[in-house]
Amino acid sequence: MLQATHRFHYSVVRVWNRAGGVGGILFVVSLLLVVAVGPLTNPTPEPAFNAPSSAFLAFARSADSRLDLLELIGIAGMFGFVLFAAVLCARFQAAERAWTAPVILVVLATAVLSTLWLAEFGIRFAGDFRRASLDATSASLLFGLANGIFVVSWAAIAGFLAAAGIAALHYRSMPRWLAWSAPVIGTALLLTVAVPLTFLWFVPYFLFYMWVLAVSVLLLRS
Repeated sequence: MLQATHRFHYSVVRVWNRAGGVGGILFVVSLLLVVAVGPLTNPTPEPAFNAPSSAFLAFARSADSRLDLLELIGIAGMFGFVLFAAVLCARFQAAERAWTAPVILVVLATAVLSTLWLAEFGIRFAGDFRRASLDATSASLLFGLANGIFVVSWAAIAGFLAAAGIAALHYRSMPRWLAWSAPVIGTALLLTVAVPLTFLWFVPYFLFYMWVLAVSVLLLRS
């Protein structure tokens, strides 16, 4: 009876690990789709963070309905990340069967990051709903708010990576190089919050997705 219970528990853990791995891969794939297909939905290039108001209005007016579908794909990817983070937290928590500080920090960072992403999506949807009546000022304001939240989310990502890396090192739940790389990437991304108008943020932001992909593969194989 006890052996059967252990086998059942192992099979449940394996299913959740695989679900977390799939969620992480969905998160990464959704970004690749948005980056690859996004420019095809709008003939006007997306303006820089500090572009003039007229550039934001031109971008908003020239977008088509496929942009809404991309935003839905982005939301699906975000929920994939939530599943990935939840399984990662459960993996950490199972090591000591207690809610320790590192695990709680990962949960809080995930909640903050998801809230920021949802707020950004909400603002972008608001712009889509009012596309026909937008003027330069309102378009600039909506894009400014969305871009500001996007920049702030880098700090939340940094917090998530730092907490996940510390927890992974503490519980030895992943290879040391993968655990150590998390706070290193997070620190680099946090520093770029001070210089959001440069292209420096692309590197740690890309590495964050690669880290999620690597951990997702680890979960699928565990």
